[in-house]
Amino acid sequence: MEKEEGMSITTSGHAVVGTPQRPLRRGRDNSILGGVCGGFATRLGIKERNIRIMFSLLTLVFGFGVLVYMTFWLVLTRSGEETSIIQGIFQNRREAQVVLVAFIGTLILLVALQTTGVDTTGGFAWPLVLASFAFFAVWRGASSDERAHLTELLNSAPLIGGVSATNRRGIVLRVLAGIALMFFGLHTLDSIGGVWGAAAPALFGTVILVVGLLVLLAPWWLQNVRELTSERRERVRVEERARMVAHLHDSVLQTLTLIERAAGNESDVVRLARNQERELRQWLFSPDLVANGSTSFVGLVGAIEHDIENDYGVKVELVTVGDCVPDDKVTALVAAGREAAINAAKWSESASISIFAEVEQTSVSLFVRDRGVGFDLDAIPADRQGIALSIRQRMAHVGGDVTIDTAIGSGTEVQLVLARQG
Repeated sequence: MEKEEGMSITTSGHAVVGTPQRPLRRGRDNSILGGVCGGFATRLGIKERNIRIMFSLLTLVFGFGVLVYMTFWLVLTRSGEETSIIQGIFQNRREAQVVLVAFIGTLILLVALQTTGVDTTGGFAWPLVLASFAFFAVWRGASSDERAHLTELLNSAPLIGGVSATNRRGIVLRVLAGIALMFFGLHTLDSIGGVWGAAAPALFGTVILVVGLLVLLAPWWLQNVRELTSERRERVRVEERARMVAHLHDSVLQTLTLIERAAGNESDVVRLARNQERELRQWLFSPDLVANGSTSFVGLVGAIEHDIENDYGVKVELVTVGDCVPDDKVTALVAAGREAAINAAKWSESASISIFAEVEQTSVSLFVRDRGVGFDLDAIPADRQGIALSIRQRMAHVGGDVTIDTAIGSGTEVQLVLARQG
């Protein structure tokens, strides 16, 4: 703590009784809601409890204390931050426009209430309406740290926090509060007369009824949303694991097969092992670099031609028509085509493979054809997942179609078609 012009300066945020401290900032460590009471206690050198009692007494005066509290919440800078909430709002043009629209709507509501000429709240209406607008502005302009504090505070509240099947006390309080508000709203609506001035009770009764329904039903709705979000994330994880398995099959297992075939040539074995190690490291630690390795569909297909001829010694006749920038779906199409080409090079016993790639306005197609021995598609063992996993399932994930035309002694043709937007 330092001394400056006879006044103490502190950054602790705690009130030291009898020792005023400056500057005036909203409290952080001694805050319950917005830190206004804690900030004044620190600035004046008195207990936070005294400031809170004063604001509570002001609230009894037509809700004036709530409006004053919300005003200070907007204009005072929080301890540890550089700008106040209102300054942060005006520094962001979009947030400023949203808050301005909300303020105009609040003024229209106050004018509408004044026009009815019926005072149904004993003078509490306009301070509470303005305080509600101020809280909206606070939520829009609060920093991420303060918003996390408010979210935690709301979730821990017994009436408006998140629903929990194990918190029976919170559920009972929520149900009782929601039913009470609903009955009060229905009673207010039932007391409406036939004159224009009775529109105000209808408005307040409707608002209270809606609040009661939200208090009663909103937590269960939020819980369902969270469960759906968790389910969606789990589905994404499953798809990622499927992609990983497909890649391991395409890359590692195929390389092991090549090493087995080249067991008598030490240099070829070392070359294949090093190539696979380099590719696997890049795929594990730099997946973005692998995914964005080529910026064209033709480039990706050309890489298949190079790899097949380099690794298997089989000639590839490549024909491409059109080109496009590959996205995730097109990349999956090329990966499935690569697996089909590798299968042809390994098992067809053909001296050459034909690859035809075409990009049209509404589709991307890739055809892999060989004139080798062919095979019986239904006789593939269950433990051989090259076609099922790396071709069919991979295309199914991106909404593509797979057609395999083969017969023993007549070669094989694999047709991969993916629809795309023009």
